[in-house]
Amino acid sequence: MKEIKVGIIGSGFIGGVHCDAIAQIPGARVTAHCDVDKNRGQAFIKERKIEKTWPDHQAMLKEADIDCVVIGVPNCFHARIGIDVANAGKHIICEKPLCLTIEDADAMLQAARKNGVIIGYAEELCFIPKYVRAKEMADAGAVGKVYRVSQVEKHEGPYSPWFWQVDSAGGGILMDMGCHSIEFARWFLGKPRVKAVTAWMDTVLHQDKTKMEDDVIVLIEFETGQTALLESSWALLGGMDSITHVFGKEGVIHADLLKGMGLQVYSLQGYGDYAPGARGWTFPDYEWNWNNGYPQEDAHFFECMRNGSTPIESGEDGKVVLEIMMACYASAAEGRRIELPYTPPSDVKTPVEIWLKSRQ
Repeated sequence: MKEIKVGIIGSGFIGGVHCDAIAQIPGARVTAHCDVDKNRGQAFIKERKIEKTWPDHQAMLKEADIDCVVIGVPNCFHARIGIDVANAGKHIICEKPLCLTIEDADAMLQAARKNGVIIGYAEELCFIPKYVRAKEMADAGAVGKVYRVSQVEKHEGPYSPWFWQVDSAGGGILMDMGCHSIEFARWFLGKPRVKAVTAWMDTVLHQDKTKMEDDVIVLIEFETGQTALLESSWALLGGMDSITHVFGKEGVIHADLLKGMGLQVYSLQGYGDYAPGARGWTFPDYEWNWNNGYPQEDAHFFECMRNGSTPIESGEDGKVVLEIMMACYASAAEGRRIELPYTPPSDVKTPVEIWLKSRQ
């Protein structure tokens, strides 16, 4: 089995998560790293025992012996770096969201096709053992015909300052966590075409940090007649929720990712795996990385790189999710149901601008 040599771009939370995940996968190894901040890069490779770090991704692509690159940097850089990686002939694992505009998504996909590389769209919810098992049961007919999926992704707010900025993030909670719920619902139902979306959003808790949305509700209508009801929020105090309900004509499946591991901790000083410092009751994972699907996700992408197959979560899926999110911003802005396909205004540089302009 050919060893996959991986370069990581970024030293933040998600870069560390992928390093930990890849360390669990036979036949794969992180051998290179990139960060524009040299001190941060050196600290990262020292902690992770990586051979070398570069301050420029182009230099890493030219000099490092790598097969693929994990892009774990602010959203605004995904497209430019992704295109450079593809043009260097390296496979891509791109963190969500894929990018900020449909034009950039098309450019990334075109570069990948031209250079014969794959884009793995890093949507880990589709690899989480609990959720995979729930889908297996639903597909086997355990609850009859599924008519609705409900999915919740909530916590108190992001861990890095760039998430609060329009230019770097391109949107608030919808771009951070709502993208998870959207793709989860598509994947769970077999990826039927989205017919229409209706969305509500507001800034309810973090007006001092951002003008972007921190609380969102989305209703998705699929051409199959099925629906998805999705809630995403940065306004949940005291921890995090990742919960799924699957409603069928003959039953219900309930899956709580974070509160059913058998471990419970009450801490006055605050303790938490994903939300450090969350006071009160928390529910630590016994193996956070595996329970959240990251090793399974990366292992699947590596296998696709070896055999040339299309990942179950690909760059094309990332583009579909981006279009759906843009339609959600339009729905919240206009206060009405938006049918797909949806084309955003030509002057929109970030998805959230569609909604922000309605609030001026």
